[in-house]
Amino acid sequence: MSKKSLISLVLVVLMVVGILSGCGGAKKEEPDTAKTEPATTAEEQKPAETTDKEETTTTEEKKPWEGKRLGIAHITLYDEWCTEVKRQFELQGAEMGFGEINVQDGNLNAETQQKQVEDFISKKYDAIIVDPVSSEGIIPTLEAATAAGIPVFAFDSYTPYEDLVAWVAWDHAKTGEIAARWVANYAREKLGGKVKVGLLAMLNADHTRVRGERFLEVLKEELGEENIEIVFNQDFGETRESAANIVNNNIMKPIDVIWCAVDNGAMGAVSALETNGIKGTIVVSSGCNGAEPLRMIADPEAYYRMGVGAPDSPEQVVRLVLQAVADYFSGKEVEPVQYVEFFPIDSTNIDQYREYFE
Repeated sequence: MSKKSLISLVLVVLMVVGILSGCGGAKKEEPDTAKTEPATTAEEQKPAETTDKEETTTTEEKKPWEGKRLGIAHITLYDEWCTEVKRQFELQGAEMGFGEINVQDGNLNAETQQKQVEDFISKKYDAIIVDPVSSEGIIPTLEAATAAGIPVFAFDSYTPYEDLVAWVAWDHAKTGEIAARWVANYAREKLGGKVKVGLLAMLNADHTRVRGERFLEVLKEELGEENIEIVFNQDFGETRESAANIVNNNIMKPIDVIWCAVDNGAMGAVSALETNGIKGTIVVSSGCNGAEPLRMIADPEAYYRMGVGAPDSPEQVVRLVLQAVADYFSGKEVEPVQYVEFFPIDSTNIDQYREYFE
């Protein structure tokens, strides 16, 4: 082979190697270019944004009551139970996401409460919740609310208004019945089956009136009318002072048991008995709530011996009412009548509830 031919052969080999090396390098760069392509990254981000919007929409659909304004016409704020109900409406309402929570005090006055509901209607609240002072008298005002497209809910006191969405309460007649059976058992165990009883009734609200009526009915069924002496049966109104005055006016008469529709009456009775140093009389209530009566029940020397109720009943009532409102705005079926749990609290079970008063 000539020298020129040899040089030519070497050059050809070098060119082939160079071409093959160049092709191999190009193939290695392709995957890197694909990974960093800007257009692909932008497209991937768009579906993520859509997903976030869909999640937000789904969350909002789960809470259609959010921001709804509630007008609450409370029967009164005169005692611990009623003020705790107000606090629970404000607390739980905010936690659930409702808007304005406007709780008004009816002051046990039917006319005052009707004006409050009329004000809720004129201000176009989204729902009205009422603890009626007058079960019949409030109906025309509630009809006006329904006519304005505002759903109406009730708690505690009953109203026969036909278009009520839901009513949440204690079974008030049952509270009188439970108290009567407790007193009847006490009379059999301690008094030979006979009892001298005084009643501090509360007649300015339907739900408390029915407690006293049922108490007497069941007590007569249990012991027989001939074994019961009614020392007094008076409407104490609502204050402790008025209850104490009634007891003071009858303090010289032998009394075994003083029954009270609510704890304000019971505390007034206890005050009068303590002031006069009376022995042998006990106090029971068909409306027990709060730390004060529970502490007394825990004290074996105290006059207050038994209360019908539940330590967390205000929380229970409000929770059921607000859930009914939420279900209504969610288009769910709402149970028209809902009762909270309650039971007699006395020396036999008071230790279970020490967390509420210690």
